[in-house]
Amino acid sequence: MEYDRDSVRLSYHGWEIRSHLTGVSFDGTVAAGAMLYFEETCQCHIISCRKFADGGDAIHSIETRASLWIDGRESNPRTSHVEPSLLS
Repeated sequence: MEYDRDSVRLSYHGWEIRSHLTGVSFDGTVAAGAMLYFEETCQCHIISCRKFADGGDAIHSIETRASLWIDGRESNPRTSHVEPSLLS
């Protein structure tokens, strides 16, 4: 997937989190996604769809989830996934 110019880039522990809004509805539901890159290779794609006050809150939430995924990966590097409870 090409880099989305509307994305927000965040460096975290040698990773790059590229987060972006993927949809907004009239009732306040915002969908956000994050692609996690390590050494210019996408290692994970996380999505979230919830009610947030605004897009900024959605971006902050998806960045937090991405950071938790990275932390979980660093604490157990032999595992290619993180327990879903860390992402909820």
